[in-house]
Amino acid sequence: MLIDTHCHLAFKAFDDTWPEVVKRAREKGIQMIAVGAAKATSEKSIAIAEKSDGVFVALGVHPMHTDEEFDFAWFEKLAEHPKVVAMGETGIDHFHLPPHPTLSPGGRGEESARDIVLKKQEDLLRQHLTIARDKKLPVILHARDGKTESSGECYNHIYQVLTDFGYFNGVLHCYGGDWEMAKKFLDLGLMLSFTGIVTFKNASETLKEVVRNVPLDRMMLETDSPYLAPMPHRGKENEPAFVEYVARGIAQIRGVDYDTVAQATTQNAKKFFNIT
Repeated sequence: MLIDTHCHLAFKAFDDTWPEVVKRAREKGIQMIAVGAAKATSEKSIAIAEKSDGVFVALGVHPMHTDEEFDFAWFEKLAEHPKVVAMGETGIDHFHLPPHPTLSPGGRGEESARDIVLKKQEDLLRQHLTIARDKKLPVILHARDGKTESSGECYNHIYQVLTDFGYFNGVLHCYGGDWEMAKKFLDLGLMLSFTGIVTFKNASETLKEVVRNVPLDRMMLETDSPYLAPMPHRGKENEPAFVEYVARGIAQIRGVDYDTVAQATTQNAKKFFNIT
């Protein structure tokens, strides 16, 4: 059995196909966590999970959606739903920020727009962390560097917010930082999760170094479907049934057998999300 710890069954790509997508995964013995990225997709994820065996839910508003007002009371109430196992995804995203004034003309206006969005992202993250702490739930964390940043700036940013808040029951999903940054998150007690990127022929040596060095009891698997389909399905629509290839990619990079990775990551996910 495997657990896809991060898929987006409520996204438009699966509007007409999610029952078949879930069925294909369940036929392989795969459980999955449907992750919300807004209030609407969080609510739909719950509706899907209520109709599906082996599907659980994370409630969240993605940092891209700072234009959406966070309904704290609604999320706080729904966090008690028996199918909800986490808050998120939430975090810090530099990729979609307004341009920095040093890189684009416009001066103080663009700097202010950037600062406003970052403040909204941080506030949104803190609200998720507050509910997670109060409800004793883990948090699924998103971090993505900007288009022109050196690798790791966003990871440093989210690290600073987390250490300031002081709640570390979380997982960095689709981890893309380097090993030095990974060690800092591991020292806080966080988990790291990996996607089909580990199977790509052009997967970076930086990522492979992280995959090789993360303790086996601190990693989990995900598809991030419908995105990031692993080899041999790269370029196609991703789905939870493909999480097997992520496990095989990690096994190859670490030089261990598939069953070792599958069993360890499944146990990790069960414990982390309190799935029985």
